[in-house]
Amino acid sequence: MARDPVFASGHSALDRRKKFILLLAKAFLTFGAPSHRVEAQLFAAADKLLIQASFAYIPGVIMVSFNDGETRTTELHFVRSGGRIALSALNGVHDVYRDVFDDRTEVQDGIAELDRILRAPPLYPLIARCGLAFLSASIICALAFGGSFLDMWVSGTCACVLQYLGLQAAAKNSVYANVYEYVSSCLCSLTVMLFA
Repeated sequence: MARDPVFASGHSALDRRKKFILLLAKAFLTFGAPSHRVEAQLFAAADKLLIQASFAYIPGVIMVSFNDGETRTTELHFVRSGGRIALSALNGVHDVYRDVFDDRTEVQDGIAELDRILRAPPLYPLIARCGLAFLSASIICALAFGGSFLDMWVSGTCACVLQYLGLQAAAKNSVYANVYEYVSSCLCSLTVMLFA
């Protein structure tokens, strides 16, 4: 397969570079990249790929503007994604970014790898994540707050239920996702009042 240099001529090479930038922005949003680094990394990638682009980051949305100096036109894209913190996937995205940035990987291969990372299932199944939430909350309750054995069970159960609601209900229902934090804090407060 012929190497696709960053500065290759033709619209197909330019379209591939734009697609890489858009997928990179989506991956940053999806996996919870630090917000203070998103714009800087996208500007660096656009400079390396010889694309005139502007970026504006709003929580949950990255506005990408591709500027064409020859035709004096602007192509505006809104990249939206519901984010979750997934550090292993974010590390994979950063590896792809560095490989393309350092010319160790072609842009087309970078697109395929970013697409694979975005489509990959979570590292742990739902039951394991709920179990880990139960275990973490129980241990923190006992060690950090001096909770009793009953307090450990209550905090672990609350954490398990909230983890399940966050992963299932909030992820699948956009209306509920907007009020998930408020509902979960009310549920925890009511539970604490019942057992106090």
